[in-house]
Amino acid sequence: MACRTIILLMNTPTSKRLADIRNELERGVFLSVYNSRTQRIRRVIARIILAIKHGVRGTLFSWPLYLLPLAAWSIKAIYLPVILLLLLPGVYISGVILVRGVREDYNNHVEGYLLQPGFPGRLLFPGNFVT
Repeated sequence: MACRTIILLMNTPTSKRLADIRNELERGVFLSVYNSRTQRIRRVIARIILAIKHGVRGTLFSWPLYLLPLAAWSIKAIYLPVILLLLLPGVYISGVILVRGVREDYNNHVEGYLLQPGFPGRLLFPGNFVT
């Protein structure tokens, strides 16, 4: 019965975070599951999902920035390096925002938590899952 209780506690999306656990036994059990191969693979998959999510979101919000190189091909070749040079700061800022968003989501939703089998849906659509 005790094992069933531990499994049920781990399957809730509001499970405790590693930083919130004060009991040594509970911390040891949590760390043994957290460091398991399955959880490590799920955390890698979560990073990939978050990178794709924020990459698509960033592309949708800043699509004019990515259309500038296409427009540059239609004008004279003399101005092409100037346009591409002016494009670099925008691409850099877009990349910084992407990395920051992935890092914040990872810290808020993945790091220190046990990821359950339905975690991709919770990462892509947070707040829509009650289970």
